Amino acid sequence: MGAGPRYIAAMTVLLVGMAGAAAVAQEGLPLMAVEAGARPAGMGGAFVAVHGDADAAFYNPAGISGIRDISASFGHNTYWERISLETGYVGIRLSRRSYLYGSMRFAGVSDLEFRTAPTADPEGLFDAHDLSFKAGLAWDVNPRVVVGLAAGWFIEKIEAWRGSSFNVDIGAQAQVTESIRLGASASNLGSDLTLTVVGRSPSRPIPLPKVYRVGGTFVRDRYRAVTDLVLLDDRIRLHLGGEARVHDVLTVRAGYMANYDSKSVTAGFSLRKRNIGIDYAVVPFSHNLGTAHLFNLTFQL
Repeated sequence: MGAGPRYIAAMTVLLVGMAGAAAVAQEGLPLMAVEAGARPAGMGGAFVAVHGDADAAFYNPAGISGIRDISASFGHNTYWERISLETGYVGIRLSRRSYLYGSMRFAGVSDLEFRTAPTADPEGLFDAHDLSFKAGLAWDVNPRVVVGLAAGWFIEKIEAWRGSSFNVDIGAQAQVTESIRLGASASNLGSDLTLTVVGRSPSRPIPLPKVYRVGGTFVRDRYRAVTDLVLLDDRIRLHLGGEARVHDVLTVRAGYMANYDSKSVTAGFSLRKRNIGIDYAVVPFSHNLGTAHLFNLTFQL
């Protein structure tokens, strides 16, 4: 069996194992599972096989491989009304074969209405916050294969209720040919989260937003095509996307996400000058949910 078929078979086995481990229950902390980074979102969130980008660590801890000495991405995303998501990813090349990254994701929902009984007016307003801290390591096993591992904490606060949970990400990528790269990952694996408040019984266990991905990317000249299969909330979703560098400064992107209730097409672009870039993506939602806008500032040293 040649090198290419061996890598394809290995990725298939990894996907089957991930699918078998998937939880059937609806996951919690949903804002911690939405697309991170304007570049990935612009390509439909199909990013499990992309590497050399700080935002790739969200989709696959092995994706941080291939960066220069330092790579960073800081994002501000607005989802509908009163919902925001702030992200930060920093990757460092430790040696010729190893890479380290750290990340922070903060999601906030403001002015939620509080009621203890059916009333015309709320009794008050409160906020909800989700926070994720993670650190990860990627290692080039050989010139074709890289593996990654990350660990961190989820912290959730809803009004006076608080809870936290430890979780890990695992992933791998394989360069099958000069143009084709495959990837697979499992994210947010950990124990359930329970919210507590003084003087009250704890909440029911809340499953973490586990996500299982497998996919590939094809690169030729100034063009890249990407595709992912994503297992989330016991449903398999198809993510498709691509980008084209139409100028040394400008790159345009488009994507499609299938089997979602309220989102499908995405689009975006980036403006880059030397080692600094600005990325933008737009994700329209159906059912009068509005449109999400994602902005990222990136740089490499």
